[in-house]
Amino acid sequence: MHRTLTTRTLGAAFLPLLVTSGVALAGTPDPVGKMPVVEEAPDPFFKLTGDFRLRYEHVDEDGLKDADAGTFRSRIGLLTREFYGFQVFGEYEGTLTVDRNSYRGASAHGPTDRAVIADPESQEWNQGWISYTNWDTKIKVGRQEINVDNQRFIGTVAWRQNEQTFDAVTISNQSIKDLTLSYGYINRVNRIFGSEVEAAAQDDFTGNSHYLNAKYAGIANMTLGAYSYFLDLHNGAGDGNSNNTYGAYIDGVMPLDDAWKLTYYGEYAYQTDAFDSPKDYGANYYHLVGGAAYKDAKFGVGYESLGSDNATGFQTPLATLHKFNGFADKFLTTPADGLADLYLYAGTKLPYGIAFSNSFHWFGEDGGSLEYGSEYDIVLSKALNENLSVLGKAAFYFADDYATDTNKFTVEMDYKF
Repeated sequence: MHRTLTTRTLGAAFLPLLVTSGVALAGTPDPVGKMPVVEEAPDPFFKLTGDFRLRYEHVDEDGLKDADAGTFRSRIGLLTREFYGFQVFGEYEGTLTVDRNSYRGASAHGPTDRAVIADPESQEWNQGWISYTNWDTKIKVGRQEINVDNQRFIGTVAWRQNEQTFDAVTISNQSIKDLTLSYGYINRVNRIFGSEVEAAAQDDFTGNSHYLNAKYAGIANMTLGAYSYFLDLHNGAGDGNSNNTYGAYIDGVMPLDDAWKLTYYGEYAYQTDAFDSPKDYGANYYHLVGGAAYKDAKFGVGYESLGSDNATGFQTPLATLHKFNGFADKFLTTPADGLADLYLYAGTKLPYGIAFSNSFHWFGEDGGSLEYGSEYDIVLSKALNENLSVLGKAAFYFADDYATDTNKFTVEMDYKF
């Protein structure tokens, strides 16, 4: 005997399935009282990080053969999510070059008759640290990046392919509203010259260095800062870079209306020889900047002075030096008679999301005429998406009483995740 399928029998057959799968039938009560909720999966415990840069740099320097560096830098890391306040990070960094004989990457890299482009081939463990965050305090131990304030005294030199990192213990505290207190102990400085460096002066620094930094942002449109750096720096060239520095700064903005604002910056520091340094000196440093901004445009004038004493100039051996005194990098070491840098700067957003900035510098000895030389710098950059960006940079140094005429051109592509 055949059984006939009817709407009634089909409904009876599929009703349990529809109810248990969360599909509500009109007039049918939900037996659980609510629709099932799907919980989101927790974030993965490990996160892969990447930072890749493809670069071509050309240098035309009087007295040397032209240099051309095609390099590719890779950083690959693994970061844990925070777990009961703890977090761990490890990162590899490697730089490859198309032709290491087409430029002088460092003293041990490339022919000495070509200009220097400080991006030598290198393979190294770039970072490896563990941190703990609690009670408004963060403690980080291990090989790490350290960028303090504007990086004039301690920074990672991010412009170069092989960044500068530090084997250190750092502590920052924000228990007091608007006040950030920082301390760091540095045992080793892993410099930009790569894993194959052989020149004594370019060796990594070792020693027992300390820094203290305080930053207060509790006044509207103003930041106040003070710092002390006690740098015990030793390498194959000796202890000549060791110094103690004490300073303070003010960084502020004065809004005029919804579009216009004035900006200002002032900094003073005093430096002496320290630890086992064979030098004997005490030198002043000051930096004054005044500017204005209108919507996406900004412009201004600055004057930076690195003093000298007893034939020794004020030094900042751990700084991100490329940020200061021109992109041609003629003053990575302060001359014996000091350095004065008077500069104009301007920048804006161009069509298609292109960022444009340029500056002009006049250089001279501290307290004297501006006769070392002059320099014009220009930078264009664009973010193609949240991960990919491109950049072009040029620097033109016109020598007078210091160094030689130098032109530099750089184009690069960066990809980060």
